[in-house]
Amino acid sequence: MSKSALAITEEHIDLADAVFGALNRADSRAAARATLEDGSAHPAAIWSAAADLGWTGLAIAEEHGGSGFGLGELAVVLEAQGHELCPGPFLPSVCAAVVIDRCAPDSLRAELLPGLADGSTVGALAVSGNFTIGSDSTVTGESPAVLGAPDAGLLVVAAGDDVAVIDATADGVTVTALDSMDTTRSLGSVALRSVAVPEDRVLRGAARKARTVFRVLAAAEAVGVSWATLEMAVEYAKVREQFGRTIGTFQAVKHHAANMLVNAEVTTAAAWDAARADDLDGAWFAAAVAASHAIRTQIFNSQNNIQLHGGIGFTWEHDAHLYLRRARTLAALMAEAGDPLLDVVEGHRSGQARGASFTLPPEAEQFREQAREAVAKLRSMPADQHRDYLVDSGYLVPHWPKPWGRAAEVLEQLVIEEEFSGVERADMGITGWVTLTIAQAGTDDQRERWVEPVLRGEVMWCQLFSEPGAGSDAAAVRTSAKKVDGGWRVTGQKVWTSLAHMCQWGLATVRTDPDAPKHAGVTMMAIDMNAPGVTVNPLRGLTGHAHFNEVFFDDVFVPDADVVGDVNKGWLVARATLGNERISIGGGSGGATGFAADDLVKLLDSAPQETQAYYVRRAGEVLAETHTLRLLNLRRITRAIAGSEPGPEGNVTKLLLAEAGQRMTELAMELAGSAAVTGQTPTLTQAYLGNRAMTIAGGTSEITRNTIAERILGLPRDPLLK
Repeated sequence: MSKSALAITEEHIDLADAVFGALNRADSRAAARATLEDGSAHPAAIWSAAADLGWTGLAIAEEHGGSGFGLGELAVVLEAQGHELCPGPFLPSVCAAVVIDRCAPDSLRAELLPGLADGSTVGALAVSGNFTIGSDSTVTGESPAVLGAPDAGLLVVAAGDDVAVIDATADGVTVTALDSMDTTRSLGSVALRSVAVPEDRVLRGAARKARTVFRVLAAAEAVGVSWATLEMAVEYAKVREQFGRTIGTFQAVKHHAANMLVNAEVTTAAAWDAARADDLDGAWFAAAVAASHAIRTQIFNSQNNIQLHGGIGFTWEHDAHLYLRRARTLAALMAEAGDPLLDVVEGHRSGQARGASFTLPPEAEQFREQAREAVAKLRSMPADQHRDYLVDSGYLVPHWPKPWGRAAEVLEQLVIEEEFSGVERADMGITGWVTLTIAQAGTDDQRERWVEPVLRGEVMWCQLFSEPGAGSDAAAVRTSAKKVDGGWRVTGQKVWTSLAHMCQWGLATVRTDPDAPKHAGVTMMAIDMNAPGVTVNPLRGLTGHAHFNEVFFDDVFVPDADVVGDVNKGWLVARATLGNERISIGGGSGGATGFAADDLVKLLDSAPQETQAYYVRRAGEVLAETHTLRLLNLRRITRAIAGSEPGPEGNVTKLLLAEAGQRMTELAMELAGSAAVTGQTPTLTQAYLGNRAMTIAGGTSEITRNTIAERILGLPRDPLLK
């Protein structure tokens, strides 16, 4: 498996493997460490290798000596360079080259790009400072810190809305080398005093595109830093022993590591989305989202890497502080280029809050034609016939196997989602994922009896898993069943059962072998909720509504025909149900709370100016996080279309979906003030109260973090657990 998190397609994986291989042969980390003791921050061997391998010209047009690729390929290279702490001015030089390639007139491109492509010219991009272009075409101003400026022969400078391209040796240019916290790259201040710039070297209206380029590519490098520090921390936690056990068995360590993974995955999704944009104007919002995540994550992971290493991580000899230095320096430069969180909010205000377009392969068109015909036919029907048509055509649940669904693979599912946008399709929720389990694991008789009535909206099912005292431990089953003639007698109690008071059937885990280990001896049974001995008591939640229930079974008879799956192997069926639940809970881009991103922006904009100024960055964080939930799903889809191995996105989404919904409504409550607690914002207030359950339902966020740490990161289970 490739070390690259950004790479999904086979071509990108091959590119990433080649870059990692070259950096390892060049001993990039050793070269980075050497800069602490007066080693070069622009090592000739590494720079020559980058030029010889075509990295410096990767995103430059072929007619000018480049390879003609895009930001996506450069992002893969920069991720690897961040991961391996590659020294040198690669990031600022390729940023300068991309701006010239995308924004300059043909004559200037022909003049400057060949040198940037072959590495004979080093560029630097200044996107912070107070540069201005006078009416006499002279540039004046200063930037306090420009990455790679002391090594650059060409300066690309943002001045107002425009960009000026300036030779570093021109009259009036002063570059002063600075002592950088990150010793692996040069950093310098740039002062321009009435520097004359020919008109063809002034790129009108290009400043926003230049900032977008820097944000995208710097975020890609931050992805590499974030994953490298996570990997270091996890590997250490697996072997370091304290109190007679490896520290990775401690829940506190697992939660640190899980949080590092979640942050890294969110930043990866955002950087990937921004880098795949076809044009720089369309990438502006995506780049702002990526930069906002990257600034935070690379620092968070670098600091936590040191924390999880303990004292050894604080030593000069350990590489952990090199990553912290890189992260802090890059984050500072990204922040000075303009606060991306403000742009995230502005993107929502101006209707530009969208990611890069998603280009589907040509074979999608056959599915699109079929879906469009189905939508057209549906809209020609009376409303009371819609559901039956969706069931009969398979479009109600297209991912389900036939004959209930269309057995749609990922590509067809994505087309259906696009074409059915704006078409109401029933969301069966718990009933749906329980019934899908029956379709997967039930007998032919059970499928015939139970599946179609659910699809047509005639029957509802509940999930009878949780029990008193068990919490998120779905395998801690005490409800028992004794074998009798023709079936079983079930006695016990379930709790926190959603909508049980409205359901006709329930799918229950029941212990049928009390002497078997915890996950064995459990059988899955379908229980008629109207059978003698079944009692349902609604539990009124803090919203005032009764969503959850406790369910009592007093010697309830369940016929053999209603056992789903094999006796004593019900945990396999339960895991399938939980998997369907995780997909459902984690599959969207926001919780069904009735309060969304647009509502938050409206609330922010209606607040007094001083309140807006205080909360606007926090609003940007919430909006960026909410937007990225969709990107995690897009990456999962892209992996499937490309035939790649599944990534961690699905495991992360449920956790983020719950916590992002809470953070959004918590912020909204603060913005609304007393109005939220005096009945003036009922939708918000109910959403806030209801969201408290999201980090508990379907497994608490704490248990989800344990699962991420153990199943994705490979940290060991607590040895004290039986």
